[in-house]
Amino acid sequence: MTMYTVMPTEQLWEGMWKEQLPMMEMSVAGRLIQVMPKDEKTGIIVRMLNGGLYDYLDPAYSPGREIPLYSGKIEQG
Repeated sequence: MTMYTVMPTEQLWEGMWKEQLPMMEMSVAGRLIQVMPKDEKTGIIVRMLNGGLYDYLDPAYSPGREIPLYSGKIEQG
């Protein structure tokens, strides 16, 4: 692979081989989502695995949003 960039290669590949926390799947109101735990109580939505068509457009389930773990509810805010 050839990459044409002005960025230094150290910055380009920084964190590429760093181990990530294990992902977990959880069901929230009938939707199956993949979550990366942030700490014991909260996680960050990575992606929705299963849901209705309009659920994918709902900003409450968008990637990067924080969600409480084990509660099955999403905080509105």
